[in-house]
Amino acid sequence: MNANLRKKVLKVLSDNNMAYDFSVDNDGFIEISVEDGDWKHDHLALRTVMDEAGFCFVGRHIPDDDESDDDSFSAIYLYVDAGES
Repeated sequence: MNANLRKKVLKVLSDNNMAYDFSVDNDGFIEISVEDGDWKHDHLALRTVMDEAGFCFVGRHIPDDDESDDDSFSAIYLYVDAGES
């Protein structure tokens, strides 16, 4: 399952010209890391693309050391495949 899920995530990101690091754990959770990304062009775009591809947003973690005062910040997003059971 994880190999297929990894391929699915890679295809979604590649098809949308997104080059973010991601991993899939044994429980099917997908972590996607956006480093110093713009709130609209990176963070919002990722959320939109993943939602449209059928992934369910679980949460977001912003590292404590990201003290950015502008529109760019780093975050790790957690998803699951809504089509998987």
